[in-house]
Amino acid sequence: MKTRPSYYFLFFFGLSLASSLASADSLREYHQRMCNQGNLDSCKKAEAMLQGEHLADRIVELGDNFAATVNRLKREENNKPLLRKAYIDVLEDYFKSSTGEQKQSEDLEIISLCAEHYHDYWRNRKVWWPTQEDGRPDWATIYYYIVDHYYGYCIALSNL
Repeated sequence: MKTRPSYYFLFFFGLSLASSLASADSLREYHQRMCNQGNLDSCKKAEAMLQGEHLADRIVELGDNFAATVNRLKREENNKPLLRKAYIDVLEDYFKSSTGEQKQSEDLEIISLCAEHYHDYWRNRKVWWPTQEDGRPDWATIYYYIVDHYYGYCIALSNL
């Protein structure tokens, strides 16, 4: 009589593996643990990831503050965000909170072009934007996307 592998064993092995993976450390925690064991490369990676987490928390806080104070009469039209104007306001707020300074005039020209691109991308090409449950623009999320667009798209273009 031939014996077949127990499918129950394979099933429970898979569950065991999945639960051990679910309880695994985050990548930053892994690098921190490796750093504590003397791996200098992991120390650098853990520090960079921790700094990234702090920046992300800061952007969330800034976005929440912006959303709480945004003048909807100036930044919305028929429940649609005026992203071109908001882009400049968001970056001005972000830079002030970072350095306490305004951008130089040559940077403002680039920012204006980026604002046009951002507005066109969301309003005219995607034809949607982050909204709250009641349909109003979600300014906290828009804030995040604007900062992300600036560093991910505009800075990359200006360095070409």
